[in-house]
Amino acid sequence: MTWRVRRFRPILALSVAAAVTLGIAGVAVGQGHIEQRFAFDESAGQLPEGVAVDKQGNIFVSLAPLGELWVFEPGSDTPELFGQVDGIDPSTDLGLLGLAADAQGNVYGGVQSLNPDANGVWIFDTKTGEANRIPGSEVVGLANDVAFDKRGNLYITDSLLGAIWRVPRAGSIEPWSIGDPNLAGTGALGLGVPIGANGIEYRHGTLYVAVTEQFSLVSVPIAVDGSAGDSSIVATFAPDSFGFPGAPDGIALDVHGNVYVALIAQQKVAKVTPSGDVSDAATGELFDWPSSIAFGTGMGDKQTLFAVNFSIGESSGDPFPRPGPSLLAIDMGVPGASLP
Repeated sequence: MTWRVRRFRPILALSVAAAVTLGIAGVAVGQGHIEQRFAFDESAGQLPEGVAVDKQGNIFVSLAPLGELWVFEPGSDTPELFGQVDGIDPSTDLGLLGLAADAQGNVYGGVQSLNPDANGVWIFDTKTGEANRIPGSEVVGLANDVAFDKRGNLYITDSLLGAIWRVPRAGSIEPWSIGDPNLAGTGALGLGVPIGANGIEYRHGTLYVAVTEQFSLVSVPIAVDGSAGDSSIVATFAPDSFGFPGAPDGIALDVHGNVYVALIAQQKVAKVTPSGDVSDAATGELFDWPSSIAFGTGMGDKQTLFAVNFSIGESSGDPFPRPGPSLLAIDMGVPGASLP
């Protein structure tokens, strides 16, 4: 299966006619001023899907089809190769996806690959960048994103199964939330496989999850015994005026509990308040299928939301010119939530 080429083509085919008829809307910037921090080379397969920031302010970006993890050190706008997962085939695999850093600065990344030696969740050592797979994580169907709670437990979204796996701080991978209809994919995007639970973040005893094919943001409380509580739908995202779906991908939270959601097909970041109100946080011509977002932690970056442009629209049938794969910096005027 050629994942990247097929990803949004069915929905785009339905949207193009309306967009051509109505014309492209003028450039609009929401609450956040946007600037491009770095442009990647699409011709070299440099398509960034995941972004994470550690407590020291290092910004990590996953170049999905290459299986490469790059780092922007604090104060630098030029990235360096940090680590790599071998065995990924760009023609069939999504590759290295969502990222999270632990308290020690090790970086965790989900990998989707038809190669059983590559599929799963990988840990990149904070000092050497050496990549090692979490034992047993090869069973995860599509490890799309990862997040930690304050106890150091790792949670993994499985978009194919519509589930969440957990790796306890001192334990082995285990199913945590399986069979929850609020996390399941529906096939609505016509990709041949369901795409459910996707971006995930933790705050105050609750996991927030973007569910791509239900076009929703879902909350899942963590019970006192560590099990999954009853999930709730926090918000849903409507199609835009051109018919592009409100398909949520990566998410991030600020200090006030607002959730920011990358709506990958709508070229924007939405904001969801704790009461479930939805508004545009940032839109504009610099977006190119944004997939993941993360608040900065370094000096001068704590109110900056970093976003990566996955830039998959052209290969998926998007007829409109886009700026290409890149790292964006968005001034949100509010700090991000503290890392667990």
